[in-house]
Amino acid sequence: MIGHEERTAVAPPATVPAEPGWDHLRTSRRLGRAAAVTDYLLIVAGLLSLLVTDRHLIGDGARRYDALTQLLTGGGLSTDRYSLLGPLFSAPMWWLGRAAGDPRVWLSHYNLVLFVVALGLLFALLRRRVDAVLLRRFLLLLVAGSMIAPHVSDFYGETFTAMTVGVGALCAVAVVGPRALRLAGWVAMTLGGANTMSTLPALGLVGLRQGARTHRLRYVLPVLVAAAVALAESWARRGDPFDQGYGAERFDFPVVLGVLAILLSFGKGLVFFTPGLLLPARRRLRGLYDPAAVDLWRGHEAWLVLVAGLVVVYGGWWAWNGDLYWGPRFFLLAIFPASLALAAWLTHHDSRPSRNLALLAVLALSLWVGANSTIFEMLLSPTCFPLATKQEDFCRYGVLESRLWYPFLSWPRDLSATRWAQLDYHALVLYWLALPVVIRSVPEMSRRVRQAARRLPEWRL
Repeated sequence: MIGHEERTAVAPPATVPAEPGWDHLRTSRRLGRAAAVTDYLLIVAGLLSLLVTDRHLIGDGARRYDALTQLLTGGGLSTDRYSLLGPLFSAPMWWLGRAAGDPRVWLSHYNLVLFVVALGLLFALLRRRVDAVLLRRFLLLLVAGSMIAPHVSDFYGETFTAMTVGVGALCAVAVVGPRALRLAGWVAMTLGGANTMSTLPALGLVGLRQGARTHRLRYVLPVLVAAAVALAESWARRGDPFDQGYGAERFDFPVVLGVLAILLSFGKGLVFFTPGLLLPARRRLRGLYDPAAVDLWRGHEAWLVLVAGLVVVYGGWWAWNGDLYWGPRFFLLAIFPASLALAAWLTHHDSRPSRNLALLAVLALSLWVGANSTIFEMLLSPTCFPLATKQEDFCRYGVLESRLWYPFLSWPRDLSATRWAQLDYHALVLYWLALPVVIRSVPEMSRRVRQAARRLPEWRL
């Protein structure tokens, strides 16, 4: 069956860091408990912050809502381009919302529910399998240090795809457990792929990589099933399995230019919106998980392969930017490897000032991404208007008009008390995660300063 994996494929035990005091949270049991409670409180506070963020059903989210409403009210299948697979799972919320008076309000919380469920599954899968501090920091960064906020405030389809594929990949290729668990992971990835067909090449890469490791061809089946489901939906809704609803749109944009823009553009680039991707994680993860229970590096690698596949696919599409949506809309999946890598760097002890300075920069940018996407999502530079003109490129490529930096040029004067509280929350998380890095850098910095001071007499005019 899909998901069967030989135990010999599990990575050999990693070497635990020899330094006994490699993390400040392990210096005493009392301090460790207090830190754990603080981490969980910050995670809960972050989820409450996402809950009070402005909610709306606009753009593609409104079209998905209309298609679902048409189906559930007996109007039949819509011919709209967007898949109904992800929205179908929200049908119970639609019915509850209709009974309460307004399904739109309920469905505006659907993606937040998906995100909370994904966090719960990650906690259940990794608890007792990975280092507790690493796990808490990983979850905290997903909540407070990622671009999740705009995705959970509307009814767009990227959240369903990212959560099913992200958690599913971990179950399918990383966690050592019952065969049913691995099978569930592949099923989740299949659902995500069927919901967003552009994900299929990336899923195919993961299947081929897993097949090459185990010498099994069955790992290509999920992508074939996902493609079959997507084609069947198109056939049922538009009368032609190959009519995806996009008309004559083609993936003929210069791929190299598209990839460069996806990675490096100031308004949409993954380097700026998911900076944790810049951090190499393999060595940092060593000793932070039980290789007999989970191969965390393999899971991280699978996430990176998925992101790389998405970048190449969308690099060839003229609409790689996702229009004026906040940030790199199609690459929400990247928050998983980015947050895990950053959490590993925060957890692994390293006293070298240069490394820690780079770490603090990535951490600060990640927390600013979380704060910006939560508080300033709807703040747009007027230079980017009117729509459907080349002026939009200012928001895609420009520094000053980038959604990430524009608030510094035009800070809103009417920020509510709630928004200030959200900003303070992200500042608190930055302080909480950065403080240990600063503390462990002090001895080495002091040593280097003393060494430089002793060499001052050697200098001559």
